[in-house]
Amino acid sequence: MAPHLRARYARAVARRIFHFDSYSIDLATRELRHAGQLVVLSPKVFDCIAWLIEHRDRAVGRDELGAAIWGKADVADTQLVQAILKARRAIGDTGDEQRAIRTIPRFGYRWVAELDAEEPAAPETALAAPPLSASPSAGPPQATVARRAHPFRARWSIAAFVLLALVAAGTTRLYLRQAQTRPAERDVATAQRNIAVLPAAIGAERDWTWLRLGVMDLVAERLRDAGLAVVPSDNVVSLLRDRGEAETAERIVREAIAPQWVVAPVVRRNASGWVVSIELRNVDGQPRAVEVADADPVVAARRAVGGLLPALGRTHEPSGEAADPLVSHIRAALLGNDFVTAQRQLEAAAPAQRDLPEVRLLQGQTDFGLGRFELARERFTQLLDALGEEGDPLLRARAEKGRAASLVRLSDLRGAERDYEAALALLGNREPALEGQIYSGRGVARALRGEDDEGAMADFGRARIALQLAGDTLAMAGVEMNEGALKGRRGRPDEALASFRAAEQHFARFDSRSNLAAALANQIEAHLALLDPARALEVGERGQVLATRLADPSVRRLLAYWHANALSAVGRLAEADEQLDALIRAPDAVDDVGIRAMSRSRKATLALATGRPRNAAALAREALAGTAAGPWKDVRSEAWLTLIRALRSEGNAAEAAAEMARFSDWARDVSDPAVVVTVRLAQAEQAWGDHRDEVAASTYAEALALAERFTVPAEIARVAVSWGTTLIADGRLEAAGPVVGRLARWSGSDYSCALLQARLYRALGQRPAWQAALAQARSLAGERALPATVTAEPDSDALALRP
Repeated sequence: MAPHLRARYARAVARRIFHFDSYSIDLATRELRHAGQLVVLSPKVFDCIAWLIEHRDRAVGRDELGAAIWGKADVADTQLVQAILKARRAIGDTGDEQRAIRTIPRFGYRWVAELDAEEPAAPETALAAPPLSASPSAGPPQATVARRAHPFRARWSIAAFVLLALVAAGTTRLYLRQAQTRPAERDVATAQRNIAVLPAAIGAERDWTWLRLGVMDLVAERLRDAGLAVVPSDNVVSLLRDRGEAETAERIVREAIAPQWVVAPVVRRNASGWVVSIELRNVDGQPRAVEVADADPVVAARRAVGGLLPALGRTHEPSGEAADPLVSHIRAALLGNDFVTAQRQLEAAAPAQRDLPEVRLLQGQTDFGLGRFELARERFTQLLDALGEEGDPLLRARAEKGRAASLVRLSDLRGAERDYEAALALLGNREPALEGQIYSGRGVARALRGEDDEGAMADFGRARIALQLAGDTLAMAGVEMNEGALKGRRGRPDEALASFRAAEQHFARFDSRSNLAAALANQIEAHLALLDPARALEVGERGQVLATRLADPSVRRLLAYWHANALSAVGRLAEADEQLDALIRAPDAVDDVGIRAMSRSRKATLALATGRPRNAAALAREALAGTAAGPWKDVRSEAWLTLIRALRSEGNAAEAAAEMARFSDWARDVSDPAVVVTVRLAQAEQAWGDHRDEVAASTYAEALALAERFTVPAEIARVAVSWGTTLIADGRLEAAGPVVGRLARWSGSDYSCALLQARLYRALGQRPAWQAALAQARSLAGERALPATVTAEPDSDALALRP
């Protein structure tokens, strides 16, 4: 699924008004005015003008402009010409004068008119963030005190984005090019006439099987160096993983990617050395082949590509020395996601080889793939120090990108954003695939920081354009998932779920297992946010089957964590507890701060629910200690809520009050409304425990109003269940009715909602309704024991309702 770029672009721009001649254009309100009068434009014509203005520092290629306006790069020339014609007319320009929009022959267009920029003051956003107080003497919190420009962020897993940092930024290995080589300028018009290179057929001993992907990657690299559009190798490898014959491989690639040409290399060993033949197959014509013999298969492959270039409109082979054989061998292993083999090759290499810049980059990427994020960060830092300011810009860009991805996994998001920006500055316009991955990675860092959602969405939009130009379908699916995770964080789990399902289809088709695991984990979280635990468990079980085929332990841990959440939600508490315990104790999870903290927090919740408050308090304290730094505010707030509840359950009212005061003090500087809801809920429960009924009621109402504003079912339910239970226990049944009624639509799928309904009907003496609700709660309970206060026969006498 590819959301239309125009809608996304419209919401990503900052509020700026540009003035030129007698015209003004407001990119935020999407208005063009002439002498103060509104000029009526079609959306596509406005997008055309806006995109050129936003990128006025450079020429914009036709494919890029087409992708920005229509959401695809293969736009007919006549459509684009008509859009430019109408744009010029709208601003009083012509094709002859070109005072504002200049045509760049054989490339695209550029905005050349001088602009005066105006930045009006941004309007305040009416999201209330009431003052936080835990003092027993404090009155009801004020309804509205501070206004924030931050959008709502639901209780959405940071780990979803962290994994996507790997998805979007961990594939630098696939585009490694020698430091001495410079890619040729690529003709933008050839972007859609792409080439897919198949894995090489190998006729040699088993020790040479690495040539299957090694030669494939080498051929693709040399074609790309010549300025040709080549489908990224990981797309092809993922499509063909565990597939059979070469003829079948070509059919699969053509059906999935539809390249204009397919390149099929064959490598054979004979008595005198090696023979490499490369066949170029055009769907509309006869195949053309080149065959070269040499003592070295890598040299033979390079020479064969040189002989193929004239058939593709290139008259020379790109310059550059042959890669070290170790580099080719390791790259082949990484291309197949075989990090263990890559590490063995690195360990067996001579010290002089290991010190090569290209090999040092591969070592960092291997460490990253093995989940050793701190070590990967160190490797990339050491490489950047060794390269210095005068080092190869492309190699430095990849090292910056690798370090940025590692920093995301280590929760240093500001550092990651700086490194991504440095990578972009070094990269220039040389590689759209790499540029798209960097933009996607920076978008992940921005989204995780929670302070620049619009910037994150804009980065994802830029990534889409670059990846579309590069023909990188697989990475575009990763961007789709990043956007879905951001939608989830912004309180739109239904839209997020649609994005995750679309991404899953792409990843399944490509057999991209780590990415597929991320899509499944995110779907589990979305189903839980929508109070649909049965479907969450169904996806979780599929994820556990997939986990047996995953090499990356961090991806397996993510799936296991969300599977445990689904198990807990359907009442399979013992299995959930055991799975969370395994995650906490996993020796290879030392660097995975987020999963360990989330697992401790969730295990604390389970311990409290099963009558073990002391254990719950200890686990919650550990989760708090593990989230003192990094982007874990939502996990920290949940752990604090559990700790305060556990202390009250043990009868330790004084310590609970002290923790409530600490929680409130910490949350004063937190702008995430989901955290505000949690603090309000904790304060309401604390006030109720202190018999401050009016404060409790007003604080509960505040928390529920904020949760309802963003319509995430799980957020609404966790407040309403607590408040409704409190009102029923106090006999305030008339007040409880509307609170409980809010959850009626989810009582058929969620245990806590069904139990609350049964509790109310029993209190009301409504026997038939109570029996039906009780049966529903029992069907959803699993191992959970229903409270005696709910299962005991209701009083047959009608109960008086207290307001």
